[in-house]
Amino acid sequence: PVTLALRTALDLALLAPDLTEAVVALDAILAARILTDDRLRHAGANLPPRRGVRQARAAIRLTRIGVRSPWESRLRMFADQQAGLVDLEVNTPVFDRDGRLLGIPDLLDVGAGLAMEYDGATWRSERAAGHRDRAQHREDNEREERLERAGLVVVRVEKDDLTRYRRQLAERIRAARQDGLSRNRARDRWTIEQPEGWFGLPA
Repeated sequence: PVTLALRTALDLALLAPDLTEAVVALDAILAARILTDDRLRHAGANLPPRRGVRQARAAIRLTRIGVRSPWESRLRMFADQQAGLVDLEVNTPVFDRDGRLLGIPDLLDVGAGLAMEYDGATWRSERAAGHRDRAQHREDNEREERLERAGLVVVRVEKDDLTRYRRQLAERIRAARQDGLSRNRARDRWTIEQPEGWFGLPA
């Protein structure tokens, strides 16, 4: 309540305990739509030398519009830092060849046909850790099955994977990406090309 949105964002990026948490904070601010991406990047480019400035500039480069939860941000950073997956698509709609929406994976490596889904709550609907509404759980499973039938490799991730089983998760992601890269792309039945008349889902 006592600082402007831009000052708050820069302070969070400068003072976060590590780069991942700096990105989490900035992704959240962009998701709340209280600051534009262009304004944040302009401010980052003009930050004067001070403690934390390298981390803040790196976090600003890595932040993305459209992230829906803090753990989704952490998964994206983990995939980048531990599995070498850079420039992942964030919440990009995937369609079948007839233009029907198959799903919107949290993260997507288009070249490898690899979708990553974090099993948890969004910014707007935080629930107790480890618990999901049954209807949401069923919907998630159906979406992931549609993506797999269309030819995508899907990796499902939970909080414990990012906190207790990090080595195993890195191995799973790398193995899944290799499976995706070696797939028969002629059998792909998915695309990220938006069909005519697609206006997106309600915000």
